[in-house]
Amino acid sequence: MSAFPNVSFLLCTALIAITLAVSGFAKAKDPSSTVTGILNLGLEKIAPLKLTARTLPWAELLLALGMLAAPGILFTTVSGISLVLMLFYLIVIARALATGRTAGCNCFGSKSAAPVSRYTLIRNIALTVAAATVFAASLGSGRALIYELYNLNSADWGWVLGAALITLTMWAVQRGEALAEPDFSESDDNHLLLPVYEDRGDGEEYVRMPIPYATLHTLDGKNFSIRELAELKARVLFFVSPTCGACLSIFDKLADWAHKLPQLELHPVFSSESNAKTASVPKSITPLIDPKFAAMHAFGRGTPLAVVLGSDGLLAGGPVRGASDVSDVMDQLIEEFTGAENSDEHSEQNTVGQMP
Repeated sequence: MSAFPNVSFLLCTALIAITLAVSGFAKAKDPSSTVTGILNLGLEKIAPLKLTARTLPWAELLLALGMLAAPGILFTTVSGISLVLMLFYLIVIARALATGRTAGCNCFGSKSAAPVSRYTLIRNIALTVAAATVFAASLGSGRALIYELYNLNSADWGWVLGAALITLTMWAVQRGEALAEPDFSESDDNHLLLPVYEDRGDGEEYVRMPIPYATLHTLDGKNFSIRELAELKARVLFFVSPTCGACLSIFDKLADWAHKLPQLELHPVFSSESNAKTASVPKSITPLIDPKFAAMHAFGRGTPLAVVLGSDGLLAGGPVRGASDVSDVMDQLIEEFTGAENSDEHSEQNTVGQMP
C-alpha cells in the first residue's frame, strides 16, 4: 500500500477521534447544553432529554477511545457505530436547515451555540465522509490510530507533519483574526445575553430570557434571524393562522395596536406564504413566514401565540397563548408606553412652569 492511502486513512481516523473526544468532553462538562440542543432541533420525541444528556457524552468519549486504541474486530465495530452516529448528525442538521430550525445545535457544548447554517451542514458532510472512509478501511487492513502511528515510515510521517502544520496554521489564523474583533466586554449595549429577572410590580417576577436563534422570512424571500429583527427595533411577533378562529380577533386589532404603539413593529407570523396571503392583514403591517412554525416551537405551541422581542436581545414579554392573554399583553404595552409618554409630558410642563 502506498504512503498516501495509509496517511489518508490515519488522518480520517484522527479527525473522527478528535471530533468525538472534543464533543463528548464539552457535553459532559455542561449536560444542559445537550438538552438545549435537543429542544432547539426538535428532537425531544426521539431523544429523551435527561437520558440523552447523561449518556451521549460518554458514548462519544468511548467511541473516541475505540478509534484511538480498539484492537481487531472491535475497531471495525467502533468505526461502524461512529459512521452511524455521523450519519444521524448529518440528517439532523439537514432537517434543521430544511425546516428552519436554525437555533444552535450545541454540537460541541454551550460554546457552539451559533445558529445552524450551511457551514454546519458542510462540516457534517465532511465528518460523515471521513467516518465512511475509516469504516471501509477497517473492513480491510485499517487499524486503530495508535497501531497505524506505530507502523508509519518516513514518507508517512512527512504527510502527517504536513497535515499537522496546515491544521496549526489555520488554527493560528482563526485565533489571530478573533483577536482583531472589537471587545464588547465593557459595553453596556453589547453584553452576554443572560436571563434578567424583572419585577413588574404585580408580585410576580418576569424572567427575561435571551431571544433564541431562529429564522423568519418575508413574502419577497428575504431571510432574517429573530435576533437581527429585534436589534433593528423592538417587535411583537404574533404566531397566527387564517384557519384559527381565535386568531380573527388578533387580525382585527392589529391596525389599532400598531397605531397606539408606534415604538414597536408588529408582525403576524404564518406557517406558509399561502396562509399569509389569505389572511386579512392590514397593508401597513408586514407579515413574516415561519415554515411549519419551526421558530414558534422555541416559544411554545398553538395559535395565537405572541412574544415581545426587546432590542437588547432579550424577551420583553411573553410568550403568551390564546386571544385573551395576547390582548392583555398588548393592553399592558399600550398602558406602559402611554404612561411613560404622559409622565414625560407632565415633567416637561412642570419644568416650563418653573421657568422665570
